[in-house]
Amino acid sequence: MIDCPVLLQTIKTLYRRLLPADSRERISYAREWGALLFNYALMRSPLLNRLRCVSVWPHALYIEGTNICNARCVFCVYPEMKRAKSTMPMELFRKVVDEAVALGISEVDLTPIVGDPFVDAHLFERLDFLASKPSLRRFHFYTNSIAMKPKLAGRLVAYGERLWVFCSFGGFDRETYRSIMGVDGFADAAAHIRALIEEKSRTGSKVRIGISLRIPDGNASGDFWEYLCARRDEGLIVVSGVRMFDNWGGMLPDGRLAEAGLVPKPLRRPGGACRRLLTGPVVLADGRVNACCCRDVEATLIIGDTKEESLGEILSGGRLKGLLSRFAAGELPEICRRCTKYQSVFDGVRDTD
Repeated sequence: MIDCPVLLQTIKTLYRRLLPADSRERISYAREWGALLFNYALMRSPLLNRLRCVSVWPHALYIEGTNICNARCVFCVYPEMKRAKSTMPMELFRKVVDEAVALGISEVDLTPIVGDPFVDAHLFERLDFLASKPSLRRFHFYTNSIAMKPKLAGRLVAYGERLWVFCSFGGFDRETYRSIMGVDGFADAAAHIRALIEEKSRTGSKVRIGISLRIPDGNASGDFWEYLCARRDEGLIVVSGVRMFDNWGGMLPDGRLAEAGLVPKPLRRPGGACRRLLTGPVVLADGRVNACCCRDVEATLIIGDTKEESLGEILSGGRLKGLLSRFAAGELPEICRRCTKYQSVFDGVRDTD
């Protein structure tokens, strides 16, 4: 009798050994984009819409543990947000995750539209619950690292390769950091990131650590930059950067970015639905589901409420399909008309920032 798990693992091993990394990356990209386009075609099918038997297949389910932040980043509109600040109860979190797992969703992102995960008092309770779900391949979040105290490093690395931690970092000197992140947190953030990396090195953990730079051109220098480069070369971390910064649906003026030495992203002419409507719905702290996990800070694209409907009903419901139809007809919602984060489903599945 053929041992199917062993056979599958053998095939995966041969695939990795026989194909170069760049070829595997291209294949992975093609599969992801193909699935997105196929899902979009199904969601736009008049017959299936009448039957209501097709759902969006999100790349990951985003959950807003809290929308409270401890920074005032120049590239974010958190200070202008009028939506009530709140934290999701654990009972609601467990319900949403259980429903997501039942739908076959295998990835959860705890990065909210605005807010920092380490401000969330339930963060590790949430991570423990996610870790208890074997079918979740990975869970991750972005953080400014200001509240990611060194004493927490051991708990983070214990989750291993299923946890990905992305640290947004705004400058390699105190003044630049303060001008980008809006708070005087350079020393703390650098020390906390360093502690996490060192704990990973010490324990041999496979936790994924990414450093995402939000800095002006020419700022990458100094002791901490050299430290990150050395750790990157050792394979302990991945370092990436944002080249152009979007305008949060027109809420963020270009002048604010330019004053900080950051490059504004140009507006792209709409041509089809924004891919984020299919790849990243977000469950807000109050249980409502917003179609855009990225830039709709006031949550104007609500497609359902998990306190009234199941997640499955929401992701296959008429409000999301109606939103896709509006995009197809060129009738974009107000928040989307001037959004420079917009990316058509026909333009690929990776950020163009």
